[in-house]
Amino acid sequence: MKNPKTFLILLLLFGVFFSPSCGYADMGRDISYAARGTSKIVGGVFAIPKAMLQDSGRVMFPFGLVTGAIRGTVQTVTGVVGGAMDVARGGAPYAKYAALAL
Repeated sequence: MKNPKTFLILLLLFGVFFSPSCGYADMGRDISYAARGTSKIVGGVFAIPKAMLQDSGRVMFPFGLVTGAIRGTVQTVTGVVGGAMDVARGGAPYAKYAALAL
């Protein structure tokens, strides 16, 4: 090849296509678990007022607020517990590095 630019471009293309895959291929999945868990935890904060507003429009006055509070509390607890499990599942592969930091 007489042109060094062409040689460098071909070398770069061969390097990109034939290089081994990255060892952190599952990192995106772990980040998605952590992000989903965080959104569940943050969304759990708003579950009680949302359920109370929804039930106050459907059920008679005092009972709508009470049933909304109960339903919202259940949604909050399940959202926070499920979110914590998702965050733990996303962060578990990296827990081994915490021992190295100590």
